[in-house]
Amino acid sequence: MKKNIFREYDIRGIVGSELILDEAYKLGCAIVSYLKVTNPAMKSIIVGRDGRSHSAPLTQDIIKAILDAGIDVIDIGLSPTPAMYFAIYRLQNPYGITITASHNPKEYNGVKIWGAWGEHIQEICRYYESKKFLPKAAVQGMHTHVNIVDDYMGYLESSFNHLRGKAINAVVDCGNGSAGIVFPQLVKALELKNVSILFGEVDGDFPNHEADPTVLENMTFVQDALHKDMSLTYGLGFDGDCDRMNPMTKAGMLVPGDQLLSIFAQQALQTHPGRAVVFDIKSSGGLVELLHDWHAQPVMSPSGHTYIKQNMKKSNAILGGELSCHFFFADRYFGYDDGIYAALRLFEIITTTGKSLEELLEIFPHKISSKEFRIVCKSDDEKKIIIDHVKQVFTARTDIESITIDGIRATMPYGWGLARASNTQPVICLRFEAASQEQLDLIKTDFYNALTPYFDAASLKERIELN
Repeated sequence: MKKNIFREYDIRGIVGSELILDEAYKLGCAIVSYLKVTNPAMKSIIVGRDGRSHSAPLTQDIIKAILDAGIDVIDIGLSPTPAMYFAIYRLQNPYGITITASHNPKEYNGVKIWGAWGEHIQEICRYYESKKFLPKAAVQGMHTHVNIVDDYMGYLESSFNHLRGKAINAVVDCGNGSAGIVFPQLVKALELKNVSILFGEVDGDFPNHEADPTVLENMTFVQDALHKDMSLTYGLGFDGDCDRMNPMTKAGMLVPGDQLLSIFAQQALQTHPGRAVVFDIKSSGGLVELLHDWHAQPVMSPSGHTYIKQNMKKSNAILGGELSCHFFFADRYFGYDDGIYAALRLFEIITTTGKSLEELLEIFPHKISSKEFRIVCKSDDEKKIIIDHVKQVFTARTDIESITIDGIRATMPYGWGLARASNTQPVICLRFEAASQEQLDLIKTDFYNALTPYFDAASLKERIELN
């Protein structure tokens, strides 16, 4: 295994060149050794997987490693990542892993471990590299199969029984990901009307498009359906392991996660006034303004689901979210990111308010916000060097207020800009916001000047859309 697969909050890489299937058993030994040494009372681990072509053999070897260590396996089989999270709470077992690479292309796979992130993942890497595994147990662990998916669907059905028979008028793209295991059946169970489902068949080769609904080119089928069918008023797509969903307006605009979070927050704060709402460092200042107006407590967090959950716990938040469309509901739910649950909450808001998605978005203050620009670096080491350089440039300026909890968010008199390292790829992420296009160009120029020592100037200008 390449060391770069041991990332900030999961283990993930290209199968064959980075994540070696023949080494999966050893990886499983490293994971179970770390978990058992740090949690001596651990008796069993919940294990699920997505529909990628290599997830089944990867899961098989990791389960064997767990059983050989004398730890029981509760096997929930092919399932969305949120179903594994649901199993953690339903079965009252705090140990779980899912074999998935989330939204990454079909060549990738990996392991998400409940509660393991940052230094925990690096410690698993050290176990793997040193091969200091637990000895094989005298008695193997027990391997039991639990159909948690039906229980999960039943819970969602009962939680949203008030939607039964409602006309949703939406097109939903399951992306050939694990949403297809649950969402089409849930639509039937709730007798939801006028829901057009695309690519509900699980296919780990993702034959129609990559399962990342935050990328416009992956949502062209939804866009086409909205254009052709006048009865459909909005759409949404799920990512590969179904912990995210991204809506699209009738006009074909992908709704940024911070704007959708404002819609969810407005509803949640009606019954939980004054509570904290957590959002990631990439989010618009417009969200902060709204939360202040609603007398809520805005809490900015580093990007990443583990950081959001950690900050929600610290602040006793009712809700959390990211620009990338992870949403975490502690209001009427368990506080983890679940794309299907978030979709049902959106259905609920639209049907109860009688407003269109466009009308709901009108609450958001007008800002000139860029998309998130992702600039590929030569390596993970290089991306860290670049971000450190950008930090030095901006923290040296007296006219800038800097937030450095995750890269640097630099606020100038004319707006703000962000540069941070991706947690999953050798990429730096940039985002800019201002009150006017002229001010936005000033911020882009500041960051362009800071980054030109590391990139071709003409290419960089094109990548950040600087005129």
